[in-house]
Amino acid sequence: MITQTMITTWVKTKAWFKDSVTIFWARIQYVVGIVGAGLIGAFSGYDFTQLSSMDARSAFKMLAFAALAGVITEVCRRRTL
Repeated sequence: MITQTMITTWVKTKAWFKDSVTIFWARIQYVVGIVGAGLIGAFSGYDFTQLSSMDARSAFKMLAFAALAGVITEVCRRRTL
């Protein structure tokens, strides 16, 4: 159920990002990407030279996520929410 408080919070959030959901989404992607990459690099112990030998399923998941993020960004860009 959407309450008046939720609507007011959303309006304030949009105003912070110049009434642009696209800018808001871009900032979310930026922060999550930087933090995620930093955490993976710092704590995973993963050998990043093995990225070229990913199996097909893992590569598909990564590409599907990137494509989904692009679609959401494009939808936000085309709409004035």
